[in-house]
Amino acid sequence: MGMLKNLKLRHRAYVCAYNSFRFAARLRGDLSEFAPSIAETLESVGDELAALARDSCPTENERRQLIEGLEGALRALGLSDAAQVHIVSQLAPRIMAGEPASASKEAWTRMAV
Repeated sequence: MGMLKNLKLRHRAYVCAYNSFRFAARLRGDLSEFAPSIAETLESVGDELAALARDSCPTENERRQLIEGLEGALRALGLSDAAQVHIVSQLAPRIMAGEPASASKEAWTRMAV
């Protein structure tokens, strides 16, 4: 059962990251006024994976599966090794902690203003 759950977690992380990056790149390519910046896209993917880790991954091993799914999506997007390492190093601590940035008090005050 553990192997199947690991595969599902990796796939969910892969789909989340891959679709988010592709959609944002498409919007930026169309010069849409609603296109998120690369930093906003990273923040969003990090939040989604951290929330998934918090809600569905009680163990460290399961959270590592999410990081592996993220790495797979970045490889599939054709990013350079340096870019992959940079992105994973930014998002991995949040995923392992299971703490989306939007869960902080600071985010609520930003939304209220």
